[in-house]
Amino acid sequence: MSTRSAEFRTRWGTHDVRHHGTGAKRFHHHIVGDLTLAYEGLEMAAEPGLTLTIYAAEPGSPSEDALRLLASWAASQESDTTARKLPTE
Repeated sequence: MSTRSAEFRTRWGTHDVRHHGTGAKRFHHHIVGDLTLAYEGLEMAAEPGLTLTIYAAEPGSPSEDALRLLASWAASQESDTTARKLPTE
């Protein structure tokens, strides 16, 4: 990144970087498409250095709809897999 961004190179050189514990990230999922999810990192008191990151879609957003569709698709895939594993009588 230092070779492509003067801003990054400057900040990296001065160690002027900060930890982002909250924000929004964009993802592209091959089934449901683009998602924008808010995230928050929670430091685990019992395990120093370990962070639990939670992602959530804005209520009523296209990302929430896409996550619901993905959950439905995953559940149907799981049902199909379970049905194939059940013994037949």
